[in-house]
Amino acid sequence: MVISYFKEQCNFKVDYAPAKVKKWRSSRTGLQVTLIDQASPVVNGYFAVATEILNDSGCPHTLEHLIFMGSKKYPYKGLLDILGNLAFSSTNAWTATDQTVYTLSTAGWEGFKMLLPVYLDHLFNPSITDEACYTEVYHVDGEGKEKGVVYSEMQGIENQSWFIQNLESQRTLYKNSGYKSETGGLTKNLRTLDAETIRKYHADNYRPDNLCIIISGSVNEDELMKLMTDFDSELDSLPETPNKRPFVDTPIDLPLSETITKNVLFPDKDESSGNIMMSWIGPDSRNTVLDQAIDILGKYLTSSSVSLFSQNFIEVDDPWATDTGFYTESYILSGMVLSFDNVPTEKLSTFPQKVLDLMREHCDVSKFDIIRLRDLVEQTMWKYVHKSEKSPETLAYIAIYEFEYGKDSGKDLENYSKTLDEFKELLEWDVAKWVDVFRKYYVDNHCAIIIATPSKELYNKNKIDNEKLLNERKQTLGLEGLKELEKKLEKAQEVNNKEIPAQILSSFGRPNPSSIAFNKTESITVGSTKDTINGTSDSLKKIIQDTPDNFSIFAHYENYESNFATIHLLFSSFEIDEKHLPLLRIFENLTTLPVVESNGEITPYEEVVKQVKRDTISCYFGNSFNGKFEEFMDFSITVKNENYSKAIEWYKKLLFQTKFTQERVTVILKKLIKSLPELKRSGSYMLRYLYNKHCYTTRSLLRSSEIITNEQYLKDTLQKIEAGNFKEIENQLDEIRSKLFDNKNIKLVVFGDVNKIENPVSSWAGFVGDTSADKITELPYQYKTLSDVGEKKSKKCFIITTPGSESSYLDLATHTTVFDFTSDDSFKILLGSEYLQCVEGPFWRGIRGAGLAYGANCYNRATIGELGFSIYRGADVEKSYSVAKDIVENHANGKVAIDESLLNGAVSSIVNRLAETQSNYSQTATEEFYSNILLKRGPDYKKKLMTALSLITKEDLIDIFKRYFVNMFNPDTSLCFISCNPTKSENIATFFGNLGYEIEVEHVSVENDDIDGDESTDYGSEDDSESGSESDSEGESEGEDE
Repeated sequence: MVISYFKEQCNFKVDYAPAKVKKWRSSRTGLQVTLIDQASPVVNGYFAVATEILNDSGCPHTLEHLIFMGSKKYPYKGLLDILGNLAFSSTNAWTATDQTVYTLSTAGWEGFKMLLPVYLDHLFNPSITDEACYTEVYHVDGEGKEKGVVYSEMQGIENQSWFIQNLESQRTLYKNSGYKSETGGLTKNLRTLDAETIRKYHADNYRPDNLCIIISGSVNEDELMKLMTDFDSELDSLPETPNKRPFVDTPIDLPLSETITKNVLFPDKDESSGNIMMSWIGPDSRNTVLDQAIDILGKYLTSSSVSLFSQNFIEVDDPWATDTGFYTESYILSGMVLSFDNVPTEKLSTFPQKVLDLMREHCDVSKFDIIRLRDLVEQTMWKYVHKSEKSPETLAYIAIYEFEYGKDSGKDLENYSKTLDEFKELLEWDVAKWVDVFRKYYVDNHCAIIIATPSKELYNKNKIDNEKLLNERKQTLGLEGLKELEKKLEKAQEVNNKEIPAQILSSFGRPNPSSIAFNKTESITVGSTKDTINGTSDSLKKIIQDTPDNFSIFAHYENYESNFATIHLLFSSFEIDEKHLPLLRIFENLTTLPVVESNGEITPYEEVVKQVKRDTISCYFGNSFNGKFEEFMDFSITVKNENYSKAIEWYKKLLFQTKFTQERVTVILKKLIKSLPELKRSGSYMLRYLYNKHCYTTRSLLRSSEIITNEQYLKDTLQKIEAGNFKEIENQLDEIRSKLFDNKNIKLVVFGDVNKIENPVSSWAGFVGDTSADKITELPYQYKTLSDVGEKKSKKCFIITTPGSESSYLDLATHTTVFDFTSDDSFKILLGSEYLQCVEGPFWRGIRGAGLAYGANCYNRATIGELGFSIYRGADVEKSYSVAKDIVENHANGKVAIDESLLNGAVSSIVNRLAETQSNYSQTATEEFYSNILLKRGPDYKKKLMTALSLITKEDLIDIFKRYFVNMFNPDTSLCFISCNPTKSENIATFFGNLGYEIEVEHVSVENDDIDGDESTDYGSEDDSESGSESDSEGESEGEDE
């Protein structure tokens, strides 16, 4: 019998969430285990390592990738992920400045316990081969191009303004500790990093006493500790001289002795605006009261339109920035970071001093708003409680922090997470105490000011340097050298991809999906809703008894135990006149307008914002229901149950009593216009814009309300207002209000505990009024807005150049059947997509594994009848396309056989994703409403899906690949969208033009740039067809992975 050395360090029930927490530490090895017992169908694991390094080599990040390339006991690339697929699991990891955390998410405990020992073996005994390092970190391919998964990832962000700014801030604040380092690795260092250096870093840091295993969900504690005892017995004992704890026992950087200002450049052709970052080293983060106070003060400065900085710098006639934000880094001494976005270039040099002056001027007991500070404490506390009730994730993050910075005794975990005492103490602070803390850590504390300025000269220099570097590399290597590199890469891939013996996979078995305890909510409908057949529960009886006669609006309730209620009012945008859709970006700001009270008095918008935040946990108005059904406008409010009636009062005021004033509309317009440069720097955003522009008509909210599409419209509207024509704009906005908020166009959706809500239905009587809504509006289905291009899905390839992005992004789209969720083909397409894209599946190995792109995915948007393929952060989008095309065609024609274990793994991946969409009751409620009411898939959809997946054969997949998937790579039956750097556009256009696509290249419009205007360049296209938009919004939730 194996002796357990695990000693319990703490054991407590959390006061504010349905969770119990236990922690153990092995006295022999120092290995720590934390269990967060909170009911969920998903078991989550977080395996945390404290990782300090004093250089920018990228060892922490590259090691994170190499962990998944095999272990000494299991020397097979991808075994961990393949087993994960079979065990209803998904794996992932992140590397931060001070930690690397590996995650395991599994539908049910049975699969988790099967995979846990294998995962831990990979962490402690990774193989870290030269071949894995070559393909995963950095290599040069046969064309002389630089590749590697990690290299491609870092290349895609290294020239972004935020990355350059963050790195300079770290280097300015920190001189002695690992906080100064870029743990992701700079590309110049990744080129020379070798496997031996990474192996040494692993040996030094991946020790039992420097790793904590944190698990949350419904877990068998006895089985967990048996597994951990067995694994712990195989590990080395603690050394006689204790190891130093990273960041705790190593040199600590103190606050700066003087304020330092630095200027950095980032490459961009648009030089109209830049960004400012101001950073401080704050107090000891282990002082939870002081740490929380620092965060509250940051929100006081930046959070919402009524914050100090918003009022003085953003919500003004001539804004200094479009947005401001604040966050803390949970280091041993808190990192405090303040940011301002889209600052006009001519104001960059003078703005920081204005910020410092305002803070010093405001540091006065007579000027501090103690009421707002206490409101912020309350809001922060209840948001935290709401989040903790929904999911144990927040407690897991606290456990990671406690492992890294808490005392060895483990008692700090209880201090950090059992109670809400720090919030209660802050509520007792007087204004003098707040001012003292503000003065010490914000005003008198010296900061690092980093001014990031866009540079067209640097953009052009990088372009020339990159071309020169490639040409020099090719000349140096010569044809023979390039061939040798191609052979070296092929050999490394051959070693990495050696087949996993079937007996190893079969020895693990597969968990029984019937052991997964899915969450369930109760669906109840009243009013004009006809989509659900009600049951006979006590909750239903309460709802029926509380429903007034002739209650005419659509009303749907998802009932589950909770102390909070989330309300959605959904409105079809199809009711808005098409010509007014561009105004929706202004209209979305309803929550920041003055309110005309019933007595005629006007409540200023500042007071409205404060009161709304005081009464709600969250308040949101914008397009889409939870990122799906994007032709909806959704006004959602989350409140404590006792504030349910207050939420309804706020709906009445914000929907019907707000007033669009010239001052507010002007401020909103200027912020929108000034936000354009930042949007145009995002390759992924510009790809969505391009798709939206061409695939939908102007009836679509997504196309017609897009800021970039409406750049000139917004500027013209501002000019109209400045010319004295505001009344015209106000009338148009009020017309939107009258059309959108008509009773027949309101869908009321409530998620929460109807038994804890007083009058869950009748409370709405005053809101609904006596107006009849016998004929409710139809659901705003996206497919009804498809343009001619979006309907045909043929021949066209649209390319947009994005100077601010080094990576390329691609979307391909072909036809499937619109709104088909339950046919045999729909289930086969779902499984086929998952088979191709799953971890260690064909796309993963062929594209990501070869360093061609960071991600390659398939998706099925059944709501618009579209099957798609995407490349994310592509280093070589042409090669990525070619490899994907070969993979699909070779599977369709039988040249490559369907792998049985991958097929089973794809089924398990879908089951795991299904569980993750219902990992808590709030998510379950959202999914039930989305699936049953919006998609009309029916309450037995999950059962149909599970049955269908179990019956799909290899032959079925081959057939579905032939009939659908190959069409994505045929120009006659597909559309292509690409966002890329201008330096790559010509080669990409030529490549896809040679395939048979009709090419249209659009250049991003840049301020004061006459060279690359907004015009398009055509390569053999016949016409410029009408268009429109959707991201990956309404596809089957189980089938999307973007």
